[in-house]
Amino acid sequence: MNPLVTEHNCVQIRFSLCLLIIAFLSGAFLLTDIAYVHAKPKSSALNKTEYTYRQAKSEYDRLARNSRLRTHRTAWIRVIKKFRTVYLTYPNDIEVAPKALFMMARCHSELYGYSGTIKDIQEAIERYKVLIERFPESYLADDALYDLGNLYNRIGNINLARKAWERIVEEYPERDKARFAKKKLKILGPVEQQKIKTPKLIRYNEEEPSSISSPRINPDTKPAIVREVRHWSAADYTRVVIDTAGPVSFTKGYLPANKAKYLPERIYLDLKPAFIGKNFKNDISIRDGLLRGVRIAQFNRSTVRVVFDLRNTHKTKIFYLEDPFRVVVDAFGENYFQRPSCPPLSPLIHKKSKDQLKDDGLSLAQQLGLCVKRVVIDAGHGGKDPGAIGPTGLREKDVVLTIAKKVALRLKKDLNCQVILTRDDDQFLPLMQRTAIANAEKADLFLSIHANAAPSRGVSGVETYFLNFALDKEAMSVAARENATSNKRIGDLKHILNDIMKNTKVDESSRLAGCVQRELVRNLRRQYDKVKSKGVKQAPFFVLIGARMPSVLVEVSFISNKKEEKRLKSDHYLSSVADGIVNGIKSYISDTKFAYLP
Repeated sequence: MNPLVTEHNCVQIRFSLCLLIIAFLSGAFLLTDIAYVHAKPKSSALNKTEYTYRQAKSEYDRLARNSRLRTHRTAWIRVIKKFRTVYLTYPNDIEVAPKALFMMARCHSELYGYSGTIKDIQEAIERYKVLIERFPESYLADDALYDLGNLYNRIGNINLARKAWERIVEEYPERDKARFAKKKLKILGPVEQQKIKTPKLIRYNEEEPSSISSPRINPDTKPAIVREVRHWSAADYTRVVIDTAGPVSFTKGYLPANKAKYLPERIYLDLKPAFIGKNFKNDISIRDGLLRGVRIAQFNRSTVRVVFDLRNTHKTKIFYLEDPFRVVVDAFGENYFQRPSCPPLSPLIHKKSKDQLKDDGLSLAQQLGLCVKRVVIDAGHGGKDPGAIGPTGLREKDVVLTIAKKVALRLKKDLNCQVILTRDDDQFLPLMQRTAIANAEKADLFLSIHANAAPSRGVSGVETYFLNFALDKEAMSVAARENATSNKRIGDLKHILNDIMKNTKVDESSRLAGCVQRELVRNLRRQYDKVKSKGVKQAPFFVLIGARMPSVLVEVSFISNKKEEKRLKSDHYLSSVADGIVNGIKSYISDTKFAYLP
């Protein structure tokens, strides 16, 4: 064989192999590029919401793997805050919000294993409850109920543990946790007969520990004076407010009836460090069907005991607010939560359009399947509190009272519903009393009307708020002004307002705020130029805290702006504002009703 030919063939073979390798690599790179092109949209589809949650989740995973850090409370709190930020930023996201709540609960529960602090287990319980109440359709709802039952069982509350597991079996029978819940219930065994015969008010022993959120007080803090106890009552609702000169911690207890001493069943709050001021009225008679009265005494050198003599109270809710500090106790009658249901529309009506409904001889309330039968309208400020004052002296309290009265008249005329004004003249009402009126009247909606103000006279526009943590400095400033407190103190409220997290009306309040804002701006723009919409915002307004119905605060215009102050002096403009608010309420009701029509 010719060596040259052989060598030539080898070169050809090598060259061919090189071409094949290049072709293979090019194909591989091409496939990689194609895969990348197809993968990229999927990656970009990972929205900011999910990305923010995953960041928090990766922090949790790192903590869970670190045996040394897991024993440090600060490390757990840091991760919990990340999940809380995710939830507060995206409270209505049906995918991410439940996951953030679930992880907050899990972190608190795991932290309890290291701290042994009951507050941690209480926080875990609350986060699970919020998840279950706000997102019952979430795939995590049954997991949350199962873990909730475990936590109740862990603290010895067998009744609530049983209820949590029974709810899984009843509401989520096809999910994986149903099998485990049945095993738990089997271990617990049947309900003992004697528990069924438990006296009605013994339920106070079963109330969730987290129904009380007490502040943490430095041991060196000086005792605060208990200044006053105020109360407002209705047939099924009573609010008691305990005013103190400074922050105090409080714990709740239950005392059974003592027939020998003619004492009824009682609950009590121990406030400390505290002492009773001079000339204090120690015995306050209420006798409204829920509470017989309130008694206050110096229990020991640093503790004031406030005793509530019970008559027929179904449930209590206790929370506190600052600046000034006060402890709020809401008592509810057994019928308070039994709201009358809306009359159902006939099957024929269900098949008709909105326009057709108006020709059936039904009132607008019936056409809309009105569940909003009672509305409380709150005119902000009043009496000694003028609110904001315009460049020429126009007072906020006067403007908003006029608007509130116009809104009330329109609502009665258009919807034939009952409207209650928190004030119908120039009188001062504490913020807490305004919410108490809405609760006492069992209102279906609560709207507080205000006029805005800003340091810059050029700021203008309309904005509507619902209750939640403020997400920007401007919202924080508005809340600070309406709460009549400093911006700094509002910033300190974040640790107080955990009650907001438990507010099951956040979604509805947000939707109501959206409807009112949209219709108010739309109505004003039809008649006036350059009406700026500043949008729907959230902030911690005292006047909305504790409201048991969808509630919003409307800032109708900037009284500090010369042009808008001039408009606020016009009766026509005020009527337009009122019409816009009413249209917003009607839009909210309509959306609510027709969301359920086929």
